[in-house]
Amino acid sequence: MVCCVTGHRPSGFPFPREEVNPLFLHYYLKVLDDINEWIGMGCDRFITGMAEGADVDFAIAVLDFKKDYHHIQLEAALPYPVQQPKKCSDYHRKREQILAKCDKVHLVSDHFYRGCMDKRNRFMVDQADVVYAIWNGKKSGGTWNTIKYAQKCGKTVRYLMLNELDGFGMQHL
Repeated sequence: MVCCVTGHRPSGFPFPREEVNPLFLHYYLKVLDDINEWIGMGCDRFITGMAEGADVDFAIAVLDFKKDYHHIQLEAALPYPVQQPKKCSDYHRKREQILAKCDKVHLVSDHFYRGCMDKRNRFMVDQADVVYAIWNGKKSGGTWNTIKYAQKCGKTVRYLMLNELDGFGMQHL
């Protein structure tokens, strides 16, 4: 079983993405709970697009589980090769550390072009049995387009609704 993630960058989160923020902590614990559930259901391959925000959070969580579940694999699907910026941010350092620990890195294109992110997202959905949508509910942008594509393909979409997390990290249905 294969699970991929689609989700927002930091600006799409309705709360500050800081480890000291209780909402961020509850969000991350929910991500861990969901991944643990999928491992229990037989998921052994996880794919991330490695964008800053939800994708990286998902990758870090999967790597946490790899310590105890050596059979699971983390794959990065990159839209194009990214050159290291002159001034390295925390995100770029973290991304390089994650990529070094991935079991596989798949380059969707050898260069940047306008639709390469969408192509990367479609690649991930095409590989997956389950699409994990870490979504703020807005019906625009890359996460929404990926959700629509997954639905069109008949994939199972599991939502973590960022705008419905309360102070206890629970989702309201």
